[in-house]
Amino acid sequence: MKKSEYWRGLILLLACGIVSQAQAQDDPSAPTSFSAAVWDYLINGASLTVGVGGREASLTVTRLSDNARGKLVQRDEKSYFLIYNTRPAFFGDSRMGYDFMFNLSTFGMEQQETGNGVYQDLGTAAHGGFAYVVPTVFSMWGDHRRGTYFKAGIGLGLGVTIFDGDIILTDSATRDRVTISHQTTELRLASSVVLEARWNNWGFLLTAAGPNVQQDGFDIQISDVALSFGYRYAF
Repeated sequence: MKKSEYWRGLILLLACGIVSQAQAQDDPSAPTSFSAAVWDYLINGASLTVGVGGREASLTVTRLSDNARGKLVQRDEKSYFLIYNTRPAFFGDSRMGYDFMFNLSTFGMEQQETGNGVYQDLGTAAHGGFAYVVPTVFSMWGDHRRGTYFKAGIGLGLGVTIFDGDIILTDSATRDRVTISHQTTELRLASSVVLEARWNNWGFLLTAAGPNVQQDGFDIQISDVALSFGYRYAF
């Protein structure tokens, strides 16, 4: 894995998100310099959540010529989370708003899902990592400043991913085994879904997101689903 390319891609995505948010400011009292805008965006009104929960990552490969499909998974019994969120921005006085979802993660998928939903060791695996920045539009009921609210949102943005491995197309009659590899940091589409419920800053967070890659006649979808319970600290 080319770690230098991975981190360059991540830095590019973070910069795009910060600049977009800074340019969206229309308040006369908003920071005027770029460095002040970055500090204001990353610190003021942001939050940090410490939690524990579960995580499942998956990599689904579909051959475009005949739609033959295979799916690798990584299932963790328990995971610990340190989640950073930028402050939300609202559309006028409505409960609709937007923010940016940032995620950086690595994966090692060594189990394959078969047609009947059973995870088996077929000698296939994929290892890699991904990063994405997704602007998320949400509805929020409650007051995020007091830490008591329910939030639901969806988003579409950009991500980078690096991986290599092999997989069996279990949907094909011949159960073909194919090698998959993606070692560049080209920007790809990434989507997200967010559900969050909190009471006095304690609560649950469910996120599902990941980038999509098409290459060499295959469509490759990477998904990261995480559910955590924890405490949110607002700056």
